[in-house]
Amino acid sequence: MKLSDLVKGMLVENDIRALDPIVLGITHDSRKVQKGYLFVALKGQSFNGNHFVAQAIEKGCVGVVSEEEILVPPEIALLVIRNLRFSMAQLAKRFYSYPNQSLKLIGITGTNGKTTTTTLVQQILSLSGHPCGLIGTVQNITGGVSMESIRTTPESTDLFSGIKQSFESGDRYVSVEVSSIGLEMSRVEGAQFAVGAFTNLTHDHLDFHGDMETYFRSKARLVRQSDKFIANADDPYGQRLKAMVPLITLGINNEADYRISGLRLTPTNTEFDFNTPKGSFFFRSPLIGSFNVYNLGFALAIYSELGLDLAGLQPILDQLVGAKGRFEKIKIVDSQPYGVLVDYAHTPDALEKICTEGKKLVPSGSRLHVLFGCGGNRDSTKRPAMAKIVSDYADVIWHTSDNPRDEDAESILNDAAAGLEHVKLNNSSIYHRIQDRSQAVALAIADLCPGDLLIMAGKGHESYQEIKGVKHPYSDRGCAEYNLRKRL
Repeated sequence: MKLSDLVKGMLVENDIRALDPIVLGITHDSRKVQKGYLFVALKGQSFNGNHFVAQAIEKGCVGVVSEEEILVPPEIALLVIRNLRFSMAQLAKRFYSYPNQSLKLIGITGTNGKTTTTTLVQQILSLSGHPCGLIGTVQNITGGVSMESIRTTPESTDLFSGIKQSFESGDRYVSVEVSSIGLEMSRVEGAQFAVGAFTNLTHDHLDFHGDMETYFRSKARLVRQSDKFIANADDPYGQRLKAMVPLITLGINNEADYRISGLRLTPTNTEFDFNTPKGSFFFRSPLIGSFNVYNLGFALAIYSELGLDLAGLQPILDQLVGAKGRFEKIKIVDSQPYGVLVDYAHTPDALEKICTEGKKLVPSGSRLHVLFGCGGNRDSTKRPAMAKIVSDYADVIWHTSDNPRDEDAESILNDAAAGLEHVKLNNSSIYHRIQDRSQAVALAIADLCPGDLLIMAGKGHESYQEIKGVKHPYSDRGCAEYNLRKRL
């Protein structure tokens, strides 16, 4: 595509008529530049894309897009465009031939449940003969092939490139996890979703948004980009959305367009009646926990709103697998006498949900162990709240680190400890403070008795522990399996 065609109609502040190269690709990442690419020099909180222009030119880019006049060689086209993130999305959408017009996008936002819901949507659609891709926190799936994900919602150049690859690989739907930061930073700008959904809103990302109202407004931006939109009728912010705009609702406790009733939870499965505008259906799922009922409910409501028939889905639901690192069981032998679960819960609300469900799974006389930590360089106000929740539910607390990043790990532990009950904080048989996470896991598993349950919260699918800018290889699942094998 010629550069002039790519930027046609856009407000370019400098004269670009002298150069009109053929653009073979577009990226904001200088490491991904290839010959013939257009490099978009984004500015972030901790980086300036203009500092990587020389590297992009060396790798063969034919043009640079920046928000300011910068020096480039005369054979390199320079485009000065303001509001660069928004404009980059328009460029990407045009370069990749408006790929979301070729298939249907499903966008899911909310503090908790995004990853599992997007995963369930992808599984249900694909297993029922409607090939669906996935863009999310844990993995991206294109044409049935799974790839590691870099971030929840990718930058627009990667998003539209991924959507086009999905279509070319045979997908006719793509299930997209849409973060509030992704919405605020225009990563999905220009994408139109056939169905959007809002799972819930609880305390998180206030280091970025500042307050809950700003956080809510960021999430609400997905509504205007969705042909249909489903909100949680049981969530206060979902109710606010409903009062603001006409939308579809899903709920258990309140009246809703899609209503879950007759809920029956067991340690091995979940059963419920799904009451919809098109009739009532009985469903059974291998996913456990009441929070997973909402996740599955959203997936089923989305399926229905796409115009697909819910009847006959039970054999598909029997095959569902939860998202990696979400209330995931770690079991190395059938005779394992105690339970171990790994979960990504890193907000007060998510932590309370998994502790509530965990408590239900512990037999009378046995103990619930919770291993948790709080992330560094993130919202510090939620640390004592998270600790208080663990203190309220856990019989044994394993307090450790979770990606301290650039902060002092002991300071983070101190911040959280302020929320613990004094009586538990000073009882060495209940409260264990161990900064080294792998050591904490080893000691927690060694302390388990038959019937006990250990919930390892915070890291979920992550395969690293980030300390002082270095991502050290580490996995809660891997560490748990190693220590279980040693013990069993």
